[in-house]
Amino acid sequence: MSVSHERTGLACHLLCAVPQLLDPNFKRSVVLMLEHDERGALGLVINRTMNTSLSEVAEALDLEWCGDPDAQVRIGGPVEPVRGWFLHDQGAWDPDASSLVDGLWVTTSLEGVGAAGSVRFGSEESNFLFLLGYAGWSGGQLEGEIAAGSWVLVPLVDDDDPRVGVDPTFLFDTPPEHMWSLALQSIGVDPQRLVGLQGTQTLH
Repeated sequence: MSVSHERTGLACHLLCAVPQLLDPNFKRSVVLMLEHDERGALGLVINRTMNTSLSEVAEALDLEWCGDPDAQVRIGGPVEPVRGWFLHDQGAWDPDASSLVDGLWVTTSLEGVGAAGSVRFGSEESNFLFLLGYAGWSGGQLEGEIAAGSWVLVPLVDDDDPRVGVDPTFLFDTPPEHMWSLALQSIGVDPQRLVGLQGTQTLH
């Protein structure tokens, strides 16, 4: 699956796993949904890190990381674990990047980055995450998991969106270990009292 420019279904939502979801790939995970339609769904787990630095990855990709030297690669999911994704707030860095909401882009290929001469990236004025792998669902599978109460939906909103939820800065500014609880709190859900929400979630 590839990321399209058109939002459908649950694209631009976060999925927060309920505590009862014990799959080690998704335990207390927060998943940024990129695509969702009748054919299936694709998202990136954003709150799991691995012991690989972003600077190491950048060097392997012939790029130069100029940001936090301690920035870690995130585990985007169990599917295609060597496939890389950049989430960032710098639209000019990659002319081919897909815009998710205002202030958030996803880069799936470095062709546009190379054409723009953006070998050096990362600074105090920019934000980047690099993830390996993704989470995928076949047609109807995610809907079934939501109906069973496995996931809580949190909208990803921009400045002009009246819904409750989180904005793109949440992805970059929130420590991974706090993302799950803070995302739930953003929609008024107390993580300590979350005991399953079967039948209460609807698709928007």
